[in-house]
Amino acid sequence: MEAEKIMKPLSSCALFGAVRALAGIKDALILQHSVVGCQWGSLTFRYAGKPYDVRQASDVIYDEDVVNGGEKVLRKALQETERIFAHCGAVFVVSGCVPNMIGDDVDGILATTEGSQKLLHVKAPGYAGNIDSGVETAYLALLPLLQHAEKKEAATINIFGIMNDDPYADNDLAELKKFLGSKVRVNCALQDCSLRDIAAMPQAELNICFGYGELLAQKMQEKLGVPYIKCAYPYGVAGMQKFLRQLGAALKVDFAEELSELEAAAEKLVYRSADYLVNLYQMPVALATDKAHLAGLQSFFAEELGMHVVIAEDTAEFSLDKMAEAAAKHKPVLFCGSSFLKNLAEKYQVPLVRCAYPAFDRLCFTDNTLVGARGAALLIEQIVNSALQQQYKTDGRYAGLRESICEVNHE
Repeated sequence: MEAEKIMKPLSSCALFGAVRALAGIKDALILQHSVVGCQWGSLTFRYAGKPYDVRQASDVIYDEDVVNGGEKVLRKALQETERIFAHCGAVFVVSGCVPNMIGDDVDGILATTEGSQKLLHVKAPGYAGNIDSGVETAYLALLPLLQHAEKKEAATINIFGIMNDDPYADNDLAELKKFLGSKVRVNCALQDCSLRDIAAMPQAELNICFGYGELLAQKMQEKLGVPYIKCAYPYGVAGMQKFLRQLGAALKVDFAEELSELEAAAEKLVYRSADYLVNLYQMPVALATDKAHLAGLQSFFAEELGMHVVIAEDTAEFSLDKMAEAAAKHKPVLFCGSSFLKNLAEKYQVPLVRCAYPAFDRLCFTDNTLVGARGAALLIEQIVNSALQQQYKTDGRYAGLRESICEVNHE
């Protein structure tokens, strides 16, 4: 079989999604009740981004546990987590394929285990769904932690959908808070929060869903009276403006000053980059990101850069085989999304901008952000610099792009 036909898909299983969703809770532990491969795989993607902030363990089910049952292993692991991770107020037990196939009574074990930590079961066997469904299942597992609020705090929001393993998650959140200023307060952002923040989520006036979290938001609206809106991730100037207008309308907050500042930032950015941007117009680009980022990224490339988005796929369902077929057909001059696109980018000798999970060869040690005007500048900078650094080609659509940029660079 040809190598191109055996490339592994970009997507993963429900367990990976559950781990992603819960990783941002700073005082909680993720305990996987599964085989070692689940722990290794999910840990590898997380470890590349934040090795200093990994609260994840596994009880490691072996062959004999498949025959005899894994309940004993789980009970022992819970005792160890109480001892080793005493600073964690909650343990999310994420059960994978094997314990669910052999019928381990995980809920029964948790109900009869004594200790000071809250124990919550997230049932996430890989065969039950993809990575997206795992995120939603894990979010729903937070419901027992929520505390009913007598009244809402005006102009406060919860943010769902952005994950702790996103290389720019922390900086993007800081940039969002900067734009919101004193007008809107972030009550809880699930990519960086505590159990106390989660308990206080019903106090917020509004929930924001970036791709994920709609099932949890619906439950909170029905049971706790917290409405929600679905938003595209605010890439670029226009993306941030749209987000602020959407948020302002829902909360009745005036962002006129912030919108004007974005206009001024856009003019400055265009002045500095227009000679390069004109060479990107209608050039084909391929996007493959998770659901949280896809719509916003697609709008940024099409509406702000004027590029022709020929491929825009959610990585939860899209495979590298299909991406290779689509790339052969559309011949994009740029790939944007996950590190898994690296081989395709090298094959076609075009740039790859890494901005979405899993980005295991892209780290961020600065305060760089991908949202708003600063984010637009960074993305444009990465695109143009990557194009200039590619090996020279004398034919194909990409050659024209690089030559045009080089001509501007020499003037």
